[in-house]
Amino acid sequence: MKEFIDLINYIPYIIFIGEKNNESKLNYSYDSYYISLAYTVETNNNAKYEYSFTIKRFIIKNKETFEVLGLLQAEMGKTQNGCLVFANSEPKIINKVIKWFEKELEIKIDMWKWYIKLNMQEPLDKEDKQSIENKVLEYWFTKTKIKLENSHPKNVVYTKIAKHYELENYFYGTLMIEFKNNLFSQVFKNFLKIITYNEIDKEKEDYIRSFMKGIIAGEGCVQNHKKSWHYSVHISAVQEDERIIYKNLLKILSIELKIYNDYSETLISKRENLIQLLKQRLMTGHPRKYNKFLKMMKQYPNISQETGYFTGKMDVWHKLSEDKVNMIIELYKSGTIIKGIADKVGVSNITVNRILRKNNLGKRKQKLTEEKRKEIADFTKENTKINIENIAKHFNTNRSVVLRAYHKYYGKRGMGINCRISKDIEYKVIEIYKENPKIKISEIMKRLNISDNTISKIRKKHNLTKLGYKNIVGNNNKNYKKYMI
Repeated sequence: MKEFIDLINYIPYIIFIGEKNNESKLNYSYDSYYISLAYTVETNNNAKYEYSFTIKRFIIKNKETFEVLGLLQAEMGKTQNGCLVFANSEPKIINKVIKWFEKELEIKIDMWKWYIKLNMQEPLDKEDKQSIENKVLEYWFTKTKIKLENSHPKNVVYTKIAKHYELENYFYGTLMIEFKNNLFSQVFKNFLKIITYNEIDKEKEDYIRSFMKGIIAGEGCVQNHKKSWHYSVHISAVQEDERIIYKNLLKILSIELKIYNDYSETLISKRENLIQLLKQRLMTGHPRKYNKFLKMMKQYPNISQETGYFTGKMDVWHKLSEDKVNMIIELYKSGTIIKGIADKVGVSNITVNRILRKNNLGKRKQKLTEEKRKEIADFTKENTKINIENIAKHFNTNRSVVLRAYHKYYGKRGMGINCRISKDIEYKVIEIYKENPKIKISEIMKRLNISDNTISKIRKKHNLTKLGYKNIVGNNNKNYKKYMI
């Protein structure tokens, strides 16, 4: 049965308004689904103006929610500035946060303003600057669902901390997303503060683990010093109270966190603690940090035997209970669609499909044995005149299965590696076009006994695109001189 967090329990009595953060009473009313918030401001001529906003009353209580709350606790601005701001350089994390707000609190993606922050000096050269900004904008447009019309007037800003003028490889800046609403911002920040300071340590371990997974994804840093054998994970926390909270939460998870007075960096070291981070999957929230962490853990001697990781044979970590697996299979056989099964069992569509594939159900064909795969590859090699689609039908499988099987044992088929066009043929085709740019493809086919497909490939490779016009074929092509006598 699903659990929910009731936001009525987190509504503050007062709200701060204006540049001086003057206090004002917060009024609210609610029903079974929504909470209506409002406060009143008096103007200079003794008139009153009311500001109001409506939010959803209930947030689903699950691991995803607590992971996002951990991310927000780590990376969200805490000051009462009238808006909610979240920043991260990992698109998957940005997408996760935006999706959660839309799903749980009906804050849609087009309600967020955004800009990109680059840790570098603003380039003096206008062309360099434009090239850099085009690169980072294209990256974030591709990896997330942000739109240009929702950006700040200046959608790329530069910090003055770093003195270099070039964009580092594989770095596309930090995306800052902002939802400007004073009522929502203060209510949500109050909710997050109470959860973090007063309630999270009383939750069950799965929720604590998810919360710390979000904290580490946001504020964690992997230190991998191979020469000195100093392996550790640092978690930044400016407030001393927060450092103590994280220490206590990790202690519940059997992990020791070292904290220091007047120092924002906390430390997880020692092999047994790092192994717990690995086994409990606390580092998986941030893909790049997780990859660095895995590389670090591989340095430990006998780590495979101790943990079961890095063997290539590890069981799926998120394995479902037998009862849930049976429930998925029964629902599928009863005609329930994938999404319906996922909602009833409380898992994702991907998990449902994984269980169905494992039990040879759903749209996927039955998994092939290695002997069958070899049989398909041999048949494909011996019957070169039968196309891949017909071979797939013959073996009651998919086209991609046939190609993968053949590639595994014999390399690429047909028009690939086994049928490369010889340099001699390329040279002859270029010479023919040089002598007569208007020659018909059919005539070349007869003279050289080759297919039109081969001629098309040669033309494409050597940019022979202006046949019959005033430019002689090959004169402006960088590869042309290779074929001159």
